[in-house]
Amino acid sequence: MPDKIEWRGQVYDVPDMDTLGEWFMDSVCETPDGDTVEHDHPDSWFYLLGLI
Repeated sequence: MPDKIEWRGQVYDVPDMDTLGEWFMDSVCETPDGDTVEHDHPDSWFYLLGLI
């Protein structure tokens, strides 16, 4: 998995596995800019990292 990702013209650090695991167990996760969305939203970390 990459350490950083470019999204909408900005570079973001990819969350660590513990954070991704917490979101996986929850019904929502974040986008790189901090919005809360469902896992399958096109801007979610899971979607952007190809985990969904």
